[in-house]
Amino acid sequence: MNRIKRFFLSRTTTICLIVSALSGVLLSTLIPQSFLVVSETMLQWRTSHPILARLSEQLGLHDIYTNPVFLLVLTGVTVSLFLSACNQLVTAWRRTFHPQAETRDGDCFTALLTAEECWRVLARSGYFRRRGTPAGMSLVRHPWGYWGNALLHAGMVVTIGASLFIALTQQQAVVQLAEGVTQRPRDPLLLEEHGMLGKPIVLPDALRLDQVRYGFRPDYSVRELTSTLSFLSGSGTIDTKTLEINRIVVHRGLRIYQGVEFGHAFFVEVTGPEKEPQVFQLQLQHPDTPEQPSYNDFPNLLGDGRLVRAKYLVDPEKTSFDHVHPLLTLRLDDPDKEVGRLPLQAGAEGTIGPYTFRLLAVAPWSRLILVRLTGIPVVFFGFFIICLGGTLYYFAPPHEVSLREAADGATLVCWRATRFAAFYADEPALLKRALECKSAGE
Repeated sequence: MNRIKRFFLSRTTTICLIVSALSGVLLSTLIPQSFLVVSETMLQWRTSHPILARLSEQLGLHDIYTNPVFLLVLTGVTVSLFLSACNQLVTAWRRTFHPQAETRDGDCFTALLTAEECWRVLARSGYFRRRGTPAGMSLVRHPWGYWGNALLHAGMVVTIGASLFIALTQQQAVVQLAEGVTQRPRDPLLLEEHGMLGKPIVLPDALRLDQVRYGFRPDYSVRELTSTLSFLSGSGTIDTKTLEINRIVVHRGLRIYQGVEFGHAFFVEVTGPEKEPQVFQLQLQHPDTPEQPSYNDFPNLLGDGRLVRAKYLVDPEKTSFDHVHPLLTLRLDDPDKEVGRLPLQAGAEGTIGPYTFRLLAVAPWSRLILVRLTGIPVVFFGFFIICLGGTLYYFAPPHEVSLREAADGATLVCWRATRFAAFYADEPALLKRALECKSAGE
């Protein structure tokens, strides 16, 4: 057991664990994380960094916070901090309740008072009596300052331990719903991620997107984005809530965030040779400007290996976003050539090769992020402990005084500050005046 403690408390182990954890966090900012970016952005990054992309796939760097290696490093950091915090707590307890009877360094002077009389005077200045023996008496001011370093370590243990628990049990998912569409609890999700000890997230009730509202500034940046949701319980009750970018909806322990992605969903009916008509929902992100179309590709959508490419404009006139009359253009590609393309608006139809396409309806869609995390309040409690420990460490350093009997009934008074002594250099002079003392050796 002692060997294990020495290993985790050694300077080399501690530095290696901290550097490894910080390296993981740094990599997560440099390498796109699969749950946080849209598929188009991930594809662009992989195309721009082919070598790094292959390495990331092999090492699982696109999911660092659920990577077993990162979780192992975080466990090591937690164990190291826990053992260090235990040592700090034992040290703080000993210094508070079982101190040495005398202060061997610091400023010493002689008071023409007995030790008991000195103690009564110093008590009025905020000094507490910790210990008294025939050899002397120990006093301290700000004894809670002994616990600052221990609380700093304890707070880090609580915060990192809770973060590790969250990483192991987290459940997250992404859905993109068009207006009027309902997501059932067992329907497939666009993206899903869970910790090693967690299970895939399941909606507690069916979720319907009733309305998407959005607005733009004059420079076409998004001013507002709001989704109206209805939760349809099995008993028939409907709970309607409004979701915004900075307004989280909580339903039966499930936290729902408004994503920044939105656009239009095109419900296209496709009739092929010797096939029954099929309806596909093609979701395209909203264009950045009225003149610039938005694109999306749908590989093997028709089941024949061909690529369906789509683009759309909110307004065919390309003048503004105020006139919403989307124009969808479909293009069908063979592996080596273009088969054809077709512009469509709601209600229109046309053919490309052997297929007939009909645009049945257009509706706005919105991205919703589903999160179920356990332990977030504990993380904030850990931050509170860290702040409390830092406050005690830096703003309440203990001041120690030892009182020992001297010749002729006088008392030798020795004072020292445990930290930042230069900031309290005038305190010995104040104590001398209070005790009407003379310097030691006079």
